[in-house]
Amino acid sequence: MSKAFYSKRLLAMAMSAVLMSGFVLGGCDNTSEDSTSTASSTDGNTIAVPEDGGFTTVSYTASDDKYRNYYEIFVYSFYDSDGDGIGDINGIIEKLDYLNDGDDSTTTDLGIDGIWLMPIMPSSSYHKYNVSDYMDIDSDYGTLEDFQNLLDEAHERGISVIIDLVINHTGRDHEWFQTAKEEVAEGNLDGYAQYYNIEEITDGNVPDGWAKLGVGDYYYECQFDTSMPDLNLQNEDVRAEIEDIVDFWLDMGVDGFRLDAVLYYEDSNDESIEDLEWLYDYAQSVKEDVYMVGECWDGSNIISQFYESGVDSFFNFDMQSSTGRVAKAVNTLKANNYVEYLQSWQETILEKNEDAIVASFISNHDTARSAGFFYEDSTRKMAAALYIMTPGNPFIYYGEEIAMTGSSNDPDKRKGMYWSRTDDTGYVESIPGESGDVTVPDQSVEEAQEDEDSLLNFYKRLIRLKLQNPEIARGTITSTVQLDDNGYVAAYITEYDGSEVMVIFNVSDESQSVEITSDIFEITEIRGYAVGGDDAEYNLTYSGTTMTIPARTVVVVK
Repeated sequence: MSKAFYSKRLLAMAMSAVLMSGFVLGGCDNTSEDSTSTASSTDGNTIAVPEDGGFTTVSYTASDDKYRNYYEIFVYSFYDSDGDGIGDINGIIEKLDYLNDGDDSTTTDLGIDGIWLMPIMPSSSYHKYNVSDYMDIDSDYGTLEDFQNLLDEAHERGISVIIDLVINHTGRDHEWFQTAKEEVAEGNLDGYAQYYNIEEITDGNVPDGWAKLGVGDYYYECQFDTSMPDLNLQNEDVRAEIEDIVDFWLDMGVDGFRLDAVLYYEDSNDESIEDLEWLYDYAQSVKEDVYMVGECWDGSNIISQFYESGVDSFFNFDMQSSTGRVAKAVNTLKANNYVEYLQSWQETILEKNEDAIVASFISNHDTARSAGFFYEDSTRKMAAALYIMTPGNPFIYYGEEIAMTGSSNDPDKRKGMYWSRTDDTGYVESIPGESGDVTVPDQSVEEAQEDEDSLLNFYKRLIRLKLQNPEIARGTITSTVQLDDNGYVAAYITEYDGSEVMVIFNVSDESQSVEITSDIFEITEIRGYAVGGDDAEYNLTYSGTTMTIPARTVVVVK
């Protein structure tokens, strides 16, 4: 690209930063003739085409409901505030301004309004999925007072906080399990042994996922690991304990829970769904607007069944991975198949639960990081547009916005957030069990902040574009349309509270000109767009019924 082209973009971005300052969280109305060009609509009226993507012309109001842009944080790896080599809660507080500074006069933050914290409760492991105490904070991470401060600081910025609730199993060192073992040794099988699945097996036929208790011929179920004995969630005493745990965290101010391993709560899906129904109903009785998202790692047929529990969301595992729906759309250049899938999936889960919320993601702490299978900057941006600009709540894995990689063992997927190339303050250098082959992304956060074309800044634009158009997150898809012969360009139309927008994706690596006539959608306003490709023609054009959309771009029209 030419220097003149970059100069034009830098000027536009500079103007954008100034003009945006009045509305980022305030919801006031700001327009700028300097940031738009004009074109004719299908009925001859003039429609503004924002040269900077529309971010100086469209206001938004901060979310006050369950619809959020979530950011998943592994506390151990995010930011180390005290120099002990382990990330901590105070480190998250120090970096809240990076996620959302709560100041409507700035546009430097990501725009995140929801945080999911991986397990924070005391545990003997680095990952902390084997909990030893459900009502405390692991000392590696800080104290309950630190966590309360985090909640207060986050809420001041309009950020909801949900935490991992791991109730499929406890840690082996949990008081419940240790007491159960002692009681079994005394011949008492009616006490804490009923909290778990413990059986005497004398014929040698030990099922997979069971381990010796260490008392006679007794064994306990532990489907994930011997350090994680499975709880008996059908037991009323266990349920009473869990209700107390839910009370504890909701009373402190937590906004909801990410539910680990819901597929394994029971031997049958119907019983697991019943467990979830009980849990969600109880949590709602404590906090009416509690938000829950479950991990049901399976195909869409099974995931959709779990929506019958009433739980708000379940992660859409069909979207993630190198063979998932997002990757297929990027690699096959078929936007039409993707938008049709979005409509079908939303219809499916709404049939199960009229309040269902889609939970989209492309990688997390258990999966290969997306930058490892989207190799180019433009495909990473396109993938980001596809999963963020869909109905419901996107879940962004920390570091995804700077193209962090990791695809072998779990610790390699959870390495330290790369804040700066020149200052290692707060950087978590190593994770227990990692391969030792430490790789860092091409850009640190510090570098990406200064590069207007970075993936990080593209994420900022996408999140703001979604916030500016509440119809996207909250709306119901009413129809989809293929706008070209090849399926490169396609759109979905979504309606919320009497208002409709059309979200258009060009997944190809070239500009595409398409006809959008009034029988397809009556465009009265171009709400904004984000360009992920390397087109020399950065700005979208619209004349008559013809819209020319740059490569790897998402457009929102009203």
